[in-house]
Amino acid sequence: MEIHQLRYALAVAHDGTFTAAARRLHVAQSGVSAQVARLERELGTTLFERGSRAVVPSAAGRVLLPRMRAVLEALDRVEDAAAELSGLLTGTVHLGAVAGLGWAPFLDALEEVRERYAGLDIFLREGLAADLQAAVADGRLDVAVVSWAREPLASLQSWVAVTERVAAVVPQDHEWATRRSIRPRDLLDVKVICTSHGTGMRAAYETMMAAERLAAPVALDVTLPSTARALVARGLGVGVLTTSHADLPDDLTRVEIRSHHATSYLGVVWRGSPSAAATVMLETLRRRLAA
Repeated sequence: MEIHQLRYALAVAHDGTFTAAARRLHVAQSGVSAQVARLERELGTTLFERGSRAVVPSAAGRVLLPRMRAVLEALDRVEDAAAELSGLLTGTVHLGAVAGLGWAPFLDALEEVRERYAGLDIFLREGLAADLQAAVADGRLDVAVVSWAREPLASLQSWVAVTERVAAVVPQDHEWATRRSIRPRDLLDVKVICTSHGTGMRAAYETMMAAERLAAPVALDVTLPSTARALVARGLGVGVLTTSHADLPDDLTRVEIRSHHATSYLGVVWRGSPSAAATVMLETLRRRLAA
């Protein structure tokens, strides 16, 4: 059993086909297939069920693949420790961030890590908060900056950078623009613009409305907060978005929603026992975002 065989098997499990795994690993597809088959022979079991369109883990694979990932993570920690002893931090950090996060402290953290640790490779992936949390939980990401309505996934550790409020966002000439607040049930009478399922904003909106025993209709479902704000500016509906100093500025008016449940959180999530490289990113994010 060789280390690269474990990496090939995990890549196949992640990408769903031998071809996609080979493309990401920059090796021939035949090489990936041969090495995974050799690994299966050495283990005496089949790791994957091979279909015409996709490859999925077998019953044995669902047990063994997470253990292979744990072995590789342990090896990475050994390499990180050796690098620390030599005074040179190297390695790779897979970082996630909610789509459209243009918050200056977040960008400052990336810049600081790049400048201070030249041997450290950073791979950044934007996405939906729910998807990013799942990626951290199963080891595809090391650290992620995400939002959540009540708690992140139970398997993750977390730190809250910003406590946000769910607010109605309207143009300055909207009838609500001069009001101090609205009730959650007022949202039932307008076309709501909100981000998609899987985002922290959508989870916060739906959590609030469920606590108020109300439906949570959405007329315009978008991916990015910036798209929602652009639609609001055109008068196409009322935005339901979180508002904090992490938001980019705009010329819209935010109206408070009177609810004890109109709260959301933006913060950092990670798995237990992060690598030295991931710890550097984590500590830099916490310090920059706290400032």
